Amino acid sequence: MPVTSETLPKSGYTADTPKRYLLNAGALVRNLTWDSTAKKWTYDLLGATSGGSKLSLKNNLRQVEVDGVFATPVGGDMIESSEGTFEVNVIEHTRDNIKMALFADVQESDDTKYPAGYDVITPKQKIEESDYIENLGYIGTISGSDKPVIIIMDFAICTSGLEFEVKDKAEAIYPLTFAARTPMNDVTTTSLPVKILMPKESTQEARTTSETTTRVDGAPTGTEENTHG
Repeated sequence: MPVTSETLPKSGYTADTPKRYLLNAGALVRNLTWDSTAKKWTYDLLGATSGGSKLSLKNNLRQVEVDGVFATPVGGDMIESSEGTFEVNVIEHTRDNIKMALFADVQESDDTKYPAGYDVITPKQKIEESDYIENLGYIGTISGSDKPVIIIMDFAICTSGLEFEVKDKAEAIYPLTFAARTPMNDVTTTSLPVKILMPKESTQEARTTSETTTRVDGAPTGTEENTHG
């Protein structure tokens, strides 16, 4: 919103600044879907993290070269390609995450080649369509809202493989990197398959009203039941 003032600011801080902090590490989920009828989210938790996560959304630009033009003018930039990645430091070791990192098959041991009570995880030779995640979602806390910030990356695939270090007096953390992909029926697009849901900033009157109503947005906060199991 434009500001009109006789003086210029010495800082970007305003009375609204404390309402706009992105707090803590948040949560990462897979297959995040909003049910508009039940007014609830469904999702699969990726697992607990340690050391936070990193999101990178980038447009790669190309400057149009025109004879006689020696500086790039306004309108001379074109989006040539786009990249989106999540880097996640996971401390919770699960079969699903190992399978996802290695594009692997999982079979239950039949007590012949390996003892009973194990799942046998075997990397595959090729990537199948099922190895792409429907979406990967980041759920974060914005200081001025009861609603979370939600970033959804569609058609994510794990590009990092599996790597971790084990040692005494420490827990093994394995970094996973996920990259966004475009749908097969829209391969010419240069747009990132990413959606960012930012809570609307409410007025003081609206905030006062909301304090007397029941929260119905249903966004995952870490306490809801995981309906995917």
